[in-house]
Amino acid sequence: MGNSFPAPEVVVGVDGSRAAEQAVLWAIDEAVSRDIPMRLVYVVDPREATTANACEASLAAARTALADAHRSVEATGAPVKVETEILCGRPLAKLLEASSSAAMLCIGSIGLDHARQGATSVAKVLARSARCPVAVIRQPAKRSAAPKVNTVLAEAGNGVVLRHAFDEARLRGATLRALWVCRGEDAGGTGDGTRSARAQLTRRLARWTRLYPDVRAESAIARGSVEQYLRANPEAGQLLVTEGHTAERLCDGTHSVLAIRSGNL
Repeated sequence: MGNSFPAPEVVVGVDGSRAAEQAVLWAIDEAVSRDIPMRLVYVVDPREATTANACEASLAAARTALADAHRSVEATGAPVKVETEILCGRPLAKLLEASSSAAMLCIGSIGLDHARQGATSVAKVLARSARCPVAVIRQPAKRSAAPKVNTVLAEAGNGVVLRHAFDEARLRGATLRALWVCRGEDAGGTGDGTRSARAQLTRRLARWTRLYPDVRAESAIARGSVEQYLRANPEAGQLLVTEGHTAERLCDGTHSVLAIRSGNL
């Protein structure tokens, strides 16, 4: 009996934007590290192609965008198989469908963002609801060969999130910074709760550094919320790895985000 489950791929949403190009370049390492193909998908929305001429124009734009993205991957010389596909339907529905069998779904922080589900961007809904990890890649201020990750930030209270964060730090040769969020009275930094948080963070981080001895790891206390920490520490080259609901709130921010659902084991 044949296997009815599709082989895993790293799926990248392409729409011809610079943001999508950055997502494509960022996704290369994800596919190479897993030894699986990249699938570049362009979703043609039938609501925007209501006439024969509009439909043909949309298909032409899709073919051009996919060809450009494919050439960008080839130009890196990376040993990765690239597949391209044009899908017809609502972008959100098609990307959610693709996430059910993907190892990871990557999109640009803008570009696909113009496609909305009500008042909510596609990126936000994917971060919350996709069936696989979702990377929302923020394009750098200046064009570069690929978005550079210097620091991977992760909420230390979630073991699944930490495991993905350590994997990303190892893959990108980046520093892992584990964040422990102190809320309420502990956010002031003077109570017993803060000292307890530091002790818990040290113990938790020690376990992961034994498993990932090649990753440089450090810890930090985030006062109030992750959002407050990012506003106070706006360094370039940071990737935040967090659970889906937090990622949803931060998809429109200034950092790249990797959203992990609790089921993304």
